[in-house]
Amino acid sequence: SGPSIDFGAGPSRPIGGSAECADLGWLGNVGFGKDLGAKGHFAGIDLMYGSNKHGDFDGDKTNLLIGLVNLGHTFNREAKVSPYVIGSVGMQSHQYKSESTPSAEASESMLVFGAGGGLVFKRNEKTSFWAEVRYLTGSKDGYSTNYVPVLFGMSINLR
Repeated sequence: SGPSIDFGAGPSRPIGGSAECADLGWLGNVGFGKDLGAKGHFAGIDLMYGSNKHGDFDGDKTNLLIGLVNLGHTFNREAKVSPYVIGSVGMQSHQYKSESTPSAEASESMLVFGAGGGLVFKRNEKTSFWAEVRYLTGSKDGYSTNYVPVLFGMSINLR
């Protein structure tokens, strides 16, 4: 199969220290992928954007803008349902927004790593649907942002 464009979205759960202030939110992505030969390996890029409200302060939220480079492997990719694993590295902009205290707003960029897995549901040669879970972690100067998004989406083969 050839290059593909991917679209997806779903809930995103902050974990660790991030869960102390941020609530369940959402994350969306658009990506581009390409198979690397016939053995199931693939590479791609993802651009993601998401938001999580803060339960303690009405109007406060964390927005995430993430760019990732991915490598992965699809098992038995010719089947109607195929599992896959994915690893990622990239950059993340962590933006804190506050309606109650605008002077506390801040934005930081940090290196982010991710790992996950999912299932591809092949519809036909041009389209497939997918569901995946990833763990994303970024850190800078002792502060970390950790999330587990559960994404559902569609891939369109461009060939």
